[in-house]
Amino acid sequence: MQKRENPYTPGAGRKPPNLSGRDRDLENFQSLIERLAAGGYDRSLIYSGLRGVGKTVLLMEFDVLATEAGWATTDVQEVGSQPDFRVTFARMSARLLREMSRRHRIKERVERALGVVKAFSVAVPTGVQLKLDVQASTGIADSGDPEQDLTDLIREIGEVAQATGAGALFLIDEMHNLDAPSLAALCIAFQAVSRNSLPVAMVAAGLPDLQTRLMSAKPYADRLFQYHELGRLSPAAARSALIAPAATRGIGYEEPAALRVVEESAGYPYFIQEYGLELWNHAETSPITSADVDTVREIVSESLARNFFGTRFQLATDAEQRYLAAMASLESQPYRSADVAHAYGAKDQRGVSIHRDALIQKGLIWTPRRGQLDFTVPLFAEFVRENHPLATFEEE
Repeated sequence: MQKRENPYTPGAGRKPPNLSGRDRDLENFQSLIERLAAGGYDRSLIYSGLRGVGKTVLLMEFDVLATEAGWATTDVQEVGSQPDFRVTFARMSARLLREMSRRHRIKERVERALGVVKAFSVAVPTGVQLKLDVQASTGIADSGDPEQDLTDLIREIGEVAQATGAGALFLIDEMHNLDAPSLAALCIAFQAVSRNSLPVAMVAAGLPDLQTRLMSAKPYADRLFQYHELGRLSPAAARSALIAPAATRGIGYEEPAALRVVEESAGYPYFIQEYGLELWNHAETSPITSADVDTVREIVSESLARNFFGTRFQLATDAEQRYLAAMASLESQPYRSADVAHAYGAKDQRGVSIHRDALIQKGLIWTPRRGQLDFTVPLFAEFVRENHPLATFEEE
Protein backbone atom coordinates (compact mmCIF):
# COMPACT_ATOMS: atom_id res chain seq x y z
CA MET A 1 0.00 0.00 0.00
CA GLN A 2 1.67 3.18 -1.23
CA LYS A 3 0.80 6.46 0.48
CA ARG A 4 0.43 8.19 -2.85
CA GLU A 5 -2.39 5.74 -3.69
CA ASN A 6 -4.28 6.39 -0.46
CA PRO A 7 -7.97 6.72 -1.46
CA TYR A 8 -9.22 8.33 1.75
CA THR A 9 -9.92 12.06 1.86
CA PRO A 10 -10.50 13.57 5.30
CA GLY A 11 -10.81 17.33 5.15
CA ALA A 12 -13.34 20.12 4.89
CA GLY A 13 -15.38 19.67 1.72
CA ARG A 14 -13.19 16.87 0.38
CA LYS A 15 -15.29 14.41 -1.57
CA PRO A 16 -14.77 10.78 -0.54
CA PRO A 17 -14.44 8.18 -3.30
CA ASN A 18 -17.63 6.48 -2.11
CA LEU A 19 -20.62 8.60 -1.10
CA SER A 20 -22.30 6.02 1.12
CA GLY A 21 -25.70 6.36 2.73
CA ARG A 22 -26.90 9.33 0.67
CA ASP A 23 -28.74 7.57 -2.17
CA ARG A 24 -32.13 8.92 -1.13
CA ASP A 25 -30.79 12.47 -1.06
CA LEU A 26 -29.36 12.10 -4.56
CA GLU A 27 -32.62 10.71 -5.87
CA ASN A 28 -34.58 13.52 -4.22
CA PHE A 29 -32.36 16.15 -5.80
CA GLN A 30 -32.61 14.51 -9.22
CA SER A 31 -36.38 14.61 -8.92
CA LEU A 32 -36.27 18.29 -7.95
CA ILE A 33 -34.37 19.48 -11.02
CA GLU A 34 -36.33 17.23 -13.38
CA ARG A 35 -39.67 18.55 -12.13
CA LEU A 36 -38.57 22.18 -12.30
CA ALA A 37 -37.04 21.82 -15.75
CA ALA A 38 -40.33 20.36 -16.98
CA GLY A 39 -42.25 23.38 -15.70
CA GLY A 40 -43.54 21.61 -12.61
CA TYR A 41 -43.41 22.57 -8.95
CA ASP A 42 -41.09 21.37 -6.25
CA ARG A 43 -39.54 22.88 -3.15
CA SER A 44 -35.87 23.77 -2.76
CA LEU A 45 -33.80 21.75 -0.30
CA ILE A 46 -32.39 22.71 3.09
CA TYR A 47 -29.89 20.39 4.80
CA SER A 48 -28.80 20.71 8.40
CA GLY A 49 -26.47 18.75 10.63
CA LEU A 50 -23.42 18.73 12.85
CA ARG A 51 -19.92 19.39 11.59
CA GLY A 52 -18.33 16.47 9.77
CA VAL A 53 -21.50 14.74 8.55
CA GLY A 54 -20.86 15.54 4.88
CA LYS A 55 -23.12 18.51 4.14
CA THR A 56 -20.60 20.28 1.91
CA VAL A 57 -19.70 17.06 0.10
CA LEU A 58 -23.37 16.46 -0.66
CA LEU A 59 -23.71 19.96 -2.10
CA MET A 60 -20.69 19.28 -4.30
CA GLU A 61 -22.33 16.12 -5.62
CA PHE A 62 -25.51 18.06 -6.40
CA ASP A 63 -23.36 20.49 -8.36
CA VAL A 64 -22.10 17.63 -10.51
CA LEU A 65 -25.58 16.19 -11.07
CA ALA A 66 -27.05 19.57 -12.00
CA THR A 67 -24.24 20.31 -14.43
CA GLU A 68 -24.68 16.93 -16.10
CA ALA A 69 -28.39 17.76 -16.50
CA GLY A 70 -27.52 20.98 -18.33
CA TRP A 71 -28.23 23.33 -15.44
CA ALA A 72 -26.11 26.36 -14.63
CA THR A 73 -24.81 26.37 -11.05
CA THR A 74 -23.06 28.77 -8.72
CA ASP A 75 -20.69 26.06 -7.46
CA VAL A 76 -20.83 25.66 -3.68
CA GLN A 77 -20.62 29.11 -2.12
CA GLU A 78 -20.12 29.81 1.57
CA VAL A 79 -22.23 32.75 2.70
CA GLY A 80 -21.63 35.17 5.52
CA SER A 81 -18.13 36.37 4.64
CA GLN A 82 -19.52 39.61 3.16
CA PRO A 83 -21.09 42.31 5.36
CA ASP A 84 -24.16 42.32 3.13
CA PHE A 85 -25.56 39.09 1.71
CA ARG A 86 -26.58 40.91 -1.47
CA VAL A 87 -22.94 41.15 -2.54
CA THR A 88 -22.66 37.36 -2.46
CA PHE A 89 -25.92 36.87 -4.34
CA ALA A 90 -24.99 39.41 -6.97
CA ARG A 91 -21.76 37.52 -7.66
CA MET A 92 -23.54 34.16 -7.74
CA SER A 93 -26.16 35.53 -10.12
CA ALA A 94 -23.52 36.93 -12.47
CA ARG A 95 -21.82 33.54 -12.47
CA LEU A 96 -25.08 31.77 -13.35
CA LEU A 97 -25.81 34.15 -16.20
CA ARG A 98 -22.33 33.85 -17.68
CA GLU A 99 -22.63 30.07 -17.52
CA MET A 100 -25.98 30.17 -19.31
CA SER A 101 -24.57 32.53 -21.93
CA ARG A 102 -21.65 30.20 -22.53
CA ARG A 103 -23.88 27.18 -23.02
CA HIS A 104 -26.72 28.78 -24.96
CA ARG A 105 -26.98 31.38 -27.72
CA ILE A 106 -28.87 33.96 -25.68
CA LYS A 107 -26.21 36.65 -25.32
CA GLU A 108 -28.61 39.57 -25.69
CA ARG A 109 -31.01 38.18 -23.07
CA VAL A 110 -28.17 37.49 -20.66
CA GLU A 111 -26.79 41.02 -21.06
CA ARG A 112 -30.19 42.43 -20.10
CA ALA A 113 -30.20 40.22 -17.04
CA LEU A 114 -26.66 41.28 -16.15
CA GLY A 115 -27.95 44.84 -16.16
CA VAL A 116 -30.38 43.78 -13.42
CA VAL A 117 -27.50 42.21 -11.49
CA LYS A 118 -25.55 45.43 -11.76
CA ALA A 119 -28.54 47.48 -10.57
CA PHE A 120 -28.94 45.06 -7.67
CA SER A 121 -25.30 45.48 -6.67
CA VAL A 122 -25.39 49.27 -7.01
CA ALA A 123 -28.25 49.38 -4.51
CA VAL A 124 -26.15 47.68 -1.82
CA PRO A 125 -25.31 50.30 0.87
CA THR A 126 -21.74 49.03 1.27
CA GLY A 127 -20.97 50.41 -2.17
CA VAL A 128 -19.46 47.13 -3.39
CA GLN A 129 -20.23 46.94 -7.10
CA LEU A 130 -19.53 44.20 -9.59
CA LYS A 131 -17.39 44.99 -12.59
CA LEU A 132 -19.92 44.26 -15.31
CA ASP A 133 -19.52 45.76 -18.76
CA VAL A 134 -23.24 46.51 -19.08
CA GLN A 135 -25.55 49.38 -18.26
CA ALA A 136 -27.42 49.02 -14.97
CA SER A 137 -31.12 48.50 -15.44
CA THR A 138 -33.55 50.97 -13.92
CA GLY A 139 -36.69 50.12 -12.03
CA ILE A 140 -35.75 46.47 -11.43
CA ALA A 141 -33.87 45.25 -8.34
CA ASP A 142 -32.64 48.76 -7.55
CA SER A 143 -35.07 49.98 -4.88
CA GLY A 144 -32.72 49.39 -1.97
CA ASP A 145 -35.27 47.08 -0.32
CA PRO A 146 -33.44 43.74 0.11
CA GLU A 147 -36.60 41.66 -0.05
CA GLN A 148 -38.02 43.25 -3.19
CA ASP A 149 -34.68 43.53 -4.96
CA LEU A 150 -33.66 39.93 -4.33
CA THR A 151 -37.07 38.79 -5.55
CA ASP A 152 -36.61 40.79 -8.76
CA LEU A 153 -33.10 39.43 -9.23
CA ILE A 154 -33.93 35.75 -8.78
CA ARG A 155 -37.06 36.09 -10.92
CA GLU A 156 -34.80 37.50 -13.66
CA ILE A 157 -32.44 34.55 -13.29
CA GLY A 158 -35.40 32.21 -13.53
CA GLU A 159 -36.71 33.78 -16.73
CA VAL A 160 -33.32 33.43 -18.40
CA ALA A 161 -33.05 29.84 -17.20
CA GLN A 162 -36.51 29.13 -18.58
CA ALA A 163 -35.36 30.39 -21.97
CA THR A 164 -32.51 27.85 -21.95
CA GLY A 165 -34.84 24.90 -21.36
CA ALA A 166 -32.84 23.87 -18.30
CA GLY A 167 -32.47 25.65 -14.97
CA ALA A 168 -30.31 27.57 -12.50
CA LEU A 169 -29.09 26.29 -9.15
CA PHE A 170 -27.89 28.25 -6.12
CA LEU A 171 -25.66 26.10 -3.86
CA ILE A 172 -25.24 27.73 -0.46
CA ASP A 173 -23.09 26.46 2.39
CA GLU A 174 -22.96 27.69 6.00
CA MET A 175 -26.39 29.29 5.53
CA HIS A 176 -26.76 29.72 9.30
CA ASN A 177 -24.31 32.64 8.99
CA LEU A 178 -27.04 34.78 7.43
CA ASP A 179 -28.99 37.08 9.74
CA ALA A 180 -32.79 37.11 10.04
CA PRO A 181 -33.42 39.89 7.46
CA SER A 182 -31.28 38.07 4.90
CA LEU A 183 -33.09 34.78 5.51
CA ALA A 184 -36.43 36.57 5.25
CA ALA A 185 -35.44 38.04 1.88
CA LEU A 186 -34.48 34.58 0.61
CA CYS A 187 -37.82 33.15 1.71
CA ILE A 188 -39.75 35.88 -0.08
CA ALA A 189 -37.67 35.54 -3.24
CA PHE A 190 -38.09 31.78 -3.55
CA GLN A 191 -41.75 31.99 -2.73
CA ALA A 192 -42.12 34.33 -5.73
CA VAL A 193 -40.10 31.97 -7.93
CA SER A 194 -42.32 29.01 -7.04
CA ARG A 195 -45.47 31.03 -7.80
CA ASN A 196 -44.16 31.73 -11.28
CA SER A 197 -43.05 28.12 -11.90
CA LEU A 198 -39.55 29.23 -12.82
CA PRO A 199 -36.70 26.65 -13.01
CA VAL A 200 -34.60 28.10 -10.21
CA ALA A 201 -33.66 26.03 -7.19
CA MET A 202 -31.64 26.53 -4.05
CA VAL A 203 -29.94 23.82 -2.06
CA ALA A 204 -28.50 25.12 1.18
CA ALA A 205 -26.76 23.59 4.17
CA GLY A 206 -26.03 24.74 7.69
CA LEU A 207 -25.87 23.86 11.35
CA PRO A 208 -28.74 22.02 13.10
CA ASP A 209 -30.72 25.15 13.98
CA LEU A 210 -30.99 26.35 10.37
CA GLN A 211 -34.66 25.37 10.00
CA THR A 212 -35.52 27.18 13.24
CA ARG A 213 -33.71 30.29 12.02
CA LEU A 214 -35.60 30.26 8.74
CA MET A 215 -38.95 29.83 10.48
CA SER A 216 -38.10 32.66 12.86
CA ALA A 217 -37.39 34.86 9.84
CA LYS A 218 -40.61 33.86 8.03
CA PRO A 219 -43.20 31.60 9.70
CA TYR A 220 -44.23 30.07 6.36
CA ALA A 221 -40.67 28.86 5.74
CA ASP A 222 -41.69 25.47 7.14
CA ARG A 223 -43.82 24.97 4.00
CA LEU A 224 -41.55 26.72 1.54
CA PHE A 225 -38.58 24.30 1.59
CA GLN A 226 -37.91 20.59 2.00
CA TYR A 227 -35.90 20.07 5.17
CA HIS A 228 -33.51 17.18 5.69
CA GLU A 229 -31.26 16.42 8.64
CA LEU A 230 -27.93 14.78 7.87
CA GLY A 231 -26.65 12.64 10.70
CA ARG A 232 -24.28 9.78 11.25
CA LEU A 233 -24.30 6.95 8.75
CA SER A 234 -26.06 3.68 9.45
CA PRO A 235 -23.69 0.82 10.37
CA ALA A 236 -24.05 -0.66 6.87
CA ALA A 237 -23.38 2.68 5.14
CA ALA A 238 -20.46 3.45 7.48
CA ARG A 239 -18.93 0.04 6.71
CA SER A 240 -19.31 0.70 2.98
CA ALA A 241 -17.71 4.16 3.33
CA LEU A 242 -14.71 2.49 4.94
CA ILE A 243 -14.14 -0.62 2.85
CA ALA A 244 -15.27 0.51 -0.63
CA PRO A 245 -12.40 3.00 -1.26
CA ALA A 246 -9.79 0.41 -0.32
CA ALA A 247 -11.47 -2.25 -2.43
CA THR A 248 -10.90 -0.11 -5.54
CA ARG A 249 -7.17 -0.59 -4.88
CA GLY A 250 -7.48 -4.31 -4.16
CA ILE A 251 -7.18 -3.91 -0.38
CA GLY A 252 -9.57 -5.59 2.05
CA TYR A 253 -10.55 -5.43 5.72
CA GLU A 254 -11.11 -8.25 8.16
CA GLU A 255 -14.69 -7.96 9.34
CA PRO A 256 -13.80 -7.40 13.04
CA ALA A 257 -11.49 -4.54 12.00
CA ALA A 258 -14.16 -2.90 9.88
CA LEU A 259 -16.70 -3.18 12.69
CA ARG A 260 -14.23 -1.66 15.14
CA VAL A 261 -13.74 1.40 12.92
CA VAL A 262 -17.49 1.80 12.42
CA GLU A 263 -17.99 1.72 16.18
CA GLU A 264 -15.11 4.03 17.08
CA SER A 265 -15.97 6.55 14.38
CA ALA A 266 -19.58 6.56 15.63
CA GLY A 267 -20.66 6.51 11.98
CA TYR A 268 -19.50 10.05 11.23
CA PRO A 269 -18.12 10.34 7.68
CA TYR A 270 -15.21 12.63 8.58
CA PHE A 271 -13.97 10.27 11.31
CA ILE A 272 -14.29 7.27 9.01
CA GLN A 273 -12.07 9.00 6.46
CA GLU A 274 -9.50 9.79 9.17
CA TYR A 275 -9.36 6.16 10.24
CA GLY A 276 -9.14 4.96 6.66
CA LEU A 277 -6.30 7.37 5.89
CA GLU A 278 -4.17 6.25 8.82
CA LEU A 279 -4.94 2.56 8.39
CA TRP A 280 -3.86 2.72 4.76
CA ASN A 281 -0.64 4.52 5.68
CA HIS A 282 0.33 2.14 8.49
CA ALA A 283 -0.98 -1.32 7.58
CA GLU A 284 1.65 -3.50 5.94
CA THR A 285 -0.53 -6.19 4.39
CA SER A 286 -4.05 -6.86 3.21
CA PRO A 287 -6.51 -7.51 4.74
CA ILE A 288 -6.35 -4.76 7.36
CA THR A 289 -6.76 -6.26 10.85
CA SER A 290 -7.93 -5.31 14.32
CA ALA A 291 -4.27 -5.09 15.31
CA ASP A 292 -3.85 -2.39 12.67
CA VAL A 293 -6.79 -0.52 14.19
CA ASP A 294 -5.10 -0.72 17.60
CA THR A 295 -1.91 0.67 16.07
CA VAL A 296 -3.51 3.77 14.54
CA ARG A 297 -6.11 4.58 17.22
CA GLU A 298 -3.80 6.97 19.07
CA ILE A 299 -2.64 8.55 15.80
CA VAL A 300 -6.24 9.17 14.75
CA SER A 301 -7.12 10.58 18.17
CA GLU A 302 -4.17 12.98 18.05
CA SER A 303 -5.00 14.06 14.49
CA LEU A 304 -8.63 14.75 15.38
CA ALA A 305 -7.63 16.56 18.56
CA ARG A 306 -5.23 18.76 16.64
CA ASN A 307 -7.05 19.36 13.34
CA PHE A 308 -10.75 18.89 14.04
CA PHE A 309 -11.53 19.48 17.71
CA GLY A 310 -8.59 21.59 18.82
CA THR A 311 -8.84 24.25 16.13
CA ARG A 312 -12.47 24.83 17.02
CA PHE A 313 -11.79 24.94 20.75
CA GLN A 314 -9.17 27.61 20.16
CA LEU A 315 -11.78 29.84 18.52
CA ALA A 316 -13.19 30.45 22.00
CA THR A 317 -11.85 32.94 24.52
CA ASP A 318 -10.66 31.68 27.92
CA ALA A 319 -14.06 32.38 29.49
CA GLU A 320 -15.85 30.74 26.58
CA GLN A 321 -13.58 27.70 26.84
CA ARG A 322 -14.55 27.41 30.48
CA TYR A 323 -18.21 27.51 29.42
CA LEU A 324 -17.55 24.69 26.95
CA ALA A 325 -15.84 22.71 29.72
CA ALA A 326 -18.85 23.32 31.97
CA MET A 327 -21.14 21.91 29.27
CA ALA A 328 -18.94 18.87 28.75
CA SER A 329 -18.82 18.17 32.48
CA LEU A 330 -22.54 17.42 32.53
CA GLU A 331 -23.77 13.90 31.93
CA SER A 332 -26.51 14.01 29.32
CA GLN A 333 -26.98 15.89 26.06
CA PRO A 334 -28.58 18.28 25.28
CA TYR A 335 -27.65 20.38 28.30
CA ARG A 336 -29.94 22.68 30.26
CA SER A 337 -28.67 26.27 30.17
CA ALA A 338 -29.32 26.61 33.90
CA ASP A 339 -27.20 23.51 34.64
CA VAL A 340 -24.34 24.82 32.52
CA ALA A 341 -24.41 28.15 34.35
CA HIS A 342 -24.32 26.32 37.68
CA ALA A 343 -21.41 24.12 36.58
CA TYR A 344 -19.59 27.23 35.36
CA GLY A 345 -19.93 28.74 38.83
CA ALA A 346 -22.26 31.59 37.91
CA LYS A 347 -25.12 32.69 40.17
CA ASP A 348 -27.58 32.46 37.28
CA GLN A 349 -27.73 32.25 33.49
CA ARG A 350 -27.50 36.00 33.07
CA GLY A 351 -23.95 35.92 34.37
CA VAL A 352 -22.76 33.71 31.50
CA SER A 353 -25.22 34.58 28.74
CA ILE A 354 -22.58 36.65 26.97
CA HIS A 355 -20.36 33.56 26.66
CA ARG A 356 -23.27 31.38 25.52
CA ASP A 357 -24.32 33.88 22.83
CA ALA A 358 -20.74 34.31 21.61
CA LEU A 359 -20.29 30.54 21.27
CA ILE A 360 -23.54 30.28 19.31
CA GLN A 361 -22.36 33.08 17.04
CA LYS A 362 -19.06 31.26 16.49
CA GLY A 363 -20.95 28.10 15.53
CA LEU A 364 -19.56 25.99 18.37
CA ILE A 365 -22.86 25.36 20.16
CA TRP A 366 -26.53 25.59 19.25
CA THR A 367 -29.94 25.55 20.91
CA PRO A 368 -32.05 22.44 20.13
CA ARG A 369 -34.92 23.93 22.17
CA ARG A 370 -35.47 26.90 24.41
CA GLY A 371 -33.32 26.55 27.51
CA GLN A 372 -31.17 23.79 25.98
CA LEU A 373 -27.68 23.71 24.50
CA ASP A 374 -25.56 21.24 22.58
CA PHE A 375 -22.31 21.11 20.66
CA THR A 376 -22.26 21.52 16.88
CA VAL A 377 -19.31 19.13 16.61
CA PRO A 378 -19.88 15.39 17.17
CA LEU A 379 -17.96 13.81 20.07
CA PHE A 380 -16.78 17.29 21.12
CA ALA A 381 -17.84 16.73 24.73
CA GLU A 382 -15.52 13.74 24.98
CA PHE A 383 -12.63 15.76 23.59
CA VAL A 384 -13.19 18.62 26.03
CA ARG A 385 -13.54 16.30 29.04
CA GLU A 386 -10.31 14.52 28.16
CA ASN A 387 -8.18 17.49 27.15
CA HIS A 388 -9.72 20.51 28.89
CA PRO A 389 -11.61 19.31 31.97
CA LEU A 390 -13.50 21.90 33.96
CA ALA A 391 -11.22 21.42 36.97
CA THR A 392 -8.29 22.91 35.10
CA PHE A 393 -10.22 26.16 34.67
CA GLU A 394 -11.35 26.25 38.27
CA GLU A 395 -7.74 26.01 39.44
CA GLU A 396 -6.67 29.03 37.39
